[in-house]
Parts: sequence; C-alpha cells; structure tokens
Amino acid sequence: MYLTNMYLTINVSMSFSLFIISKQLIVCMGFVQLKSRYGGSYVFSITTAQHEEQSVLEMLQKISPNATKVYGLSGTQKFELPKSEVTIANVFRAVENAKTKFSIQAWGLADTTLDDVFIKVANEA
Repeated sequence: MYLTNMYLTINVSMSFSLFIISKQLIVCMGFVQLKSRYGGSYVFSITTAQHEEQSVLEMLQKISPNATKVYGLSGTQKFELPKSEVTIANVFRAVENAKTKFSIQAWGLADTTLDDVFIKVANEA
C-alpha cells in the first residue's frame, strides 16, 4: 500500500497504524515517532533581491550555525533550521533587524510538514 498526500490527514488520526519500512526493516512506527525522528527543524523561507542572498545566509548562520539551505532561486530561498538551535522569537527578531539592512519582500517560518518528512524518508531509502 502506498501512502499519498490525499490520505495524510486521515492517517494522522490513525497514527498507530503508520509504519515506515525500508530494506525489510521497520524504520518507524506511528506519526509521533515519524515527526520526532525526521521533523526536528523549522522551515524558513525568504524572498529578497537576488544579490542579497548571501546576506540572508549570514543572518541565519548567526542564529543557527547548522542551518541548511534546501534551495535558492532568483532571490527566493528555503532553509531548515534545527529546533534545538533556534526559537521562534529569535527568528522574528533577526528578520526585523535584517529589514533595516536589506530589502525583504516576503518571509515565513513553519513547522516541518508531513510532506517534508516523507521526502526525507524517501531520500534515505
């Protein structure tokens, strides 16, 4: 049986029956274990002028040394920030401070989604 995005909402309520099997071994059981094992980061996205991408990277490295860039395209960038290194308040403070130094067109901070988690699991398989 394949789990698709259409069934994610239903599956969250039936988390006891969620199993991830990789190479004939159970990698994880249940929604809570899945999220805690693969979802230990915030997703930070930001849009600036393309020539300011390095400034964004420098800002994030100050608040989260282990931040990883997921992608960057024409000034829009997406990063994963480990929850163990940052607080939501620190991210808001850093962005407000950065607004005085360079132009931020849009930004967002979100918890790891199930889609992000399943992509990580699939990449490890």
